[in-house]
This record gives sequence, C-alpha cells and structure tokens, in this order.
Amino acid sequence: MPIISKEVVTVKNMLEMPLVIPDYQRPYKWLDSHVNQLFDDLLNHRYKNRYRLGTVVLHKEALEGSEQELSIVDGQQRLLTLTLLCHMLDKNKLCQPNLLEQVFSSPITIENLSHNAAVIDSRANQLSESDREYLVDFLLNRCELICVKLDDLSEAFQFFDSQNARGKPLEPYDLLKAFHLREMVDNTELERTQCVAIWESKISPEPGSKATSLHTIMSDSLFRLRSWTAGSSGRAFTRHHINAFKGVNLRSTPYRHTETLRALDYMVDQYNADSVRHWDQQTMCYPFQIGQPLLNGKRFFEYIQHYIATYENLFLHDKSELKDLLKTINNYSGRNRIGDHYVRTLFECAVLYYFDKFGDVELEKVAQRCFIWSYSIRLTKQRVALESIDNEALEDNSLLKTIQKALHPHEVLAFIIPPLNKSELNAPKNVQGLVEKFTSLGYLQS
Repeated sequence: MPIISKEVVTVKNMLEMPLVIPDYQRPYKWLDSHVNQLFDDLLNHRYKNRYRLGTVVLHKEALEGSEQELSIVDGQQRLLTLTLLCHMLDKNKLCQPNLLEQVFSSPITIENLSHNAAVIDSRANQLSESDREYLVDFLLNRCELICVKLDDLSEAFQFFDSQNARGKPLEPYDLLKAFHLREMVDNTELERTQCVAIWESKISPEPGSKATSLHTIMSDSLFRLRSWTAGSSGRAFTRHHINAFKGVNLRSTPYRHTETLRALDYMVDQYNADSVRHWDQQTMCYPFQIGQPLLNGKRFFEYIQHYIATYENLFLHDKSELKDLLKTINNYSGRNRIGDHYVRTLFECAVLYYFDKFGDVELEKVAQRCFIWSYSIRLTKQRVALESIDNEALEDNSLLKTIQKALHPHEVLAFIIPPLNKSELNAPKNVQGLVEKFTSLGYLQS
C-alpha cells in the first residue's frame, strides 16, 4: 500500500495543513449530540498530557507546479467539528484552520455547521476565561490525531478508521462516487458537478415523492442481480463489495474485450455531438444492460441513473402491465413484514431483469410468473429470511437463470411453476390477498 506517511500530529498541525473536502464527500451531518459528546470528552481529559482523537486518512493531490492539496478521505466530520471548536474558542487566533476557507454548497452542511457553531458558542460561554484558554491549549497542542497520507485514492478507501463509534463511516455509495469521480479526468467540471448533484439527490428522496433511493436501486436491485447472475450471494451490499460496481477505464484499458465497449461509447458520444441533433432534437442514451462490464466514470453515473428511471417506471408510475399485480402486492395486510420485503425484492429483481432484456414484450404474462415464483416462498414458509431469497435466486433452474439464458420471451414464458396445493400453505396470517391472487391466476389448488 503506497503510504506516504503515518504519524501522530497535534490538532493545530492537522488543521493548518492544506486540507480540502473533495466533491465525493457526503454532507456534514454531525448532530449536537456528537458535538456535546466531543466537548465533554475534551473537558473530562483536559488535564492529560496527551489525548488521542482518532485517525484521519488523507489523499495527497499533486496539482500543477509544486502546489499540493490534501483531500480528506476519512475524518471529514471530525475535522470540521474540530475546526468549529477552534474557531469559536480560540479568541487569540493561535491556530489558522485551513478548512475555514472551504466553500460549501450543500444546504445540509451549511445548516449543520451553523447549528453546531451555536452549540459550541453556548458551551464556551459557560466557561471562565482561564478555563477557556486552558481548553484551547489542550485542544490545539495536546490533543492528537493519527494522520495517514496516501498517494493512491483507491488504496486510501481501504484505510478507513472504522473504530470511531462516534463517527459516520462512509457508505459504499460514497466510496463509489469518489472512485468514479476520480475516473472522470477527461470530463469537464460541469459534468462532474452534475453527476454529484444527481447522485446526492437520490440518496434520500423527498418523503412522499414517487422516487427511489440509491439504497433501493443499488443494494436491493442492481447489486443482487449482478451477484446472483454471476453465481454469488447477493445478501448484503457493503463497502467490501464495491468492486461489483467497478469496471474498466476505456482510456487506459486496451484489451480486446473492451473493443465493443469502446466502439459503442464512441458512437453514442459522436451521435449526440453531431450538429444534426440541433435539428432533429434527438439524443441517444447508452444502451445499458444490468450485467454488463461497467465503464468507469461518467457512464457509471449514467448507468445508475438509467436504472433508477427504469425502476420508477416499472414499480412507481402505474405501468399498465404491472398495475394489477402491484395492487395486490401493495395492499395485502402482511406486506410490511421484513420477510415480505425480501420476497418483494425478489419479485422486483426478476421483473427488472426481464424488462432490461425484452422491454414490454409479453411483460404482463412474465410478470405474473415472476409474482408466482417469488411469492410462493411467502405462502409456503412461516418465516422468510434473507437467505431464503438468496438461495432461491441462486438455484440452477431459477427464473433468473432462465431469463439470463433466454434469447426470446417465449423461452421465459415456458418456465414451469407447479401450482401450489392449499395443504402446502404455511404462511403466517394476513396473506389473504396473496392467496386470492394465486387462486385467480390458477396457481392454487384445493
């Protein structure tokens, strides 16, 4: 691992480094409870000779000339809070935190910084002048951080401080955003900014809106489908599984297997850049497939956005071919149990996988098979665990494997699902709606 340095530094030395917060970092989200806890820790340990505050991971950026910047990979939340503490407590300006020059665009960050500054100011006003000065000296000169500097960003991601229980470790989505932004060296700043803005808007959509989140599309759908169709478990998407969403950089990968990807990537860009587009007002989207080798950088963000739009079209916008099934799925009384969520995920994955390959052709009939295949698990098991759908999806003769191999819709329609007998039903209560739908479709016998 290309570690440039690993050393213990004082808070003062750390805050005066040329620190920057890169675009891929999430907003500042420490609450007043985190700030008060840190403040209390400082007060309780202020008579110690040294007090360790955790680890910070930095990526050394080489800029034009001799100028250097240190991008914060891990420790942003803590460093911003320490900057606030220094700014609010240090009346004599003994330290000049570099992050005070950082420009923030996230409303969440701006609001939380303002709120936490007020919390610190309130706590500081309760101290005598001598106690404040003593606390400032302790904070700047006797509080320490382990500072790890690396010159390879992908390696830096593996060096996160996961031991700090008060911190908020980056989600796999944050890591992937960072990785693919770094791959966009040939793109404009506007393109990178647009990718970040769309990405951030999908982390937590507005409550009540007909929009899906990154967690739903990446964890529940894309990660599982990419894993299952590759023969691997898709139970949980964590930062240890982000390689599932890393692919090739066409600029630096000259292998033969990338020639088709390179040609298609070029043709899409050429088509959209043609001046004729000013006349016909048409654009060509990259023709993504769920299980394809991913293209790093901008195409990755487009890939995720494409499947967010596809998911919303299928399951949130009253698509006619699915409307009747979704009415049952959305309204039977036991639908909110954890096991029922797992079953719904399997159903949605099967439908999404088919639609990705064949579009609307025979979609209504295939969706019924997806429903019967997945919800049979609910009707025949007292308890549905995540392992239940994982095992079903990985079966050699599963519906997903049939869709994967199929070249025509009729091959999927030929997938045989034996009807259930009422004596096989072993589900808990509140699944009457499912029972009625199975009966009406001819898949439940007396």
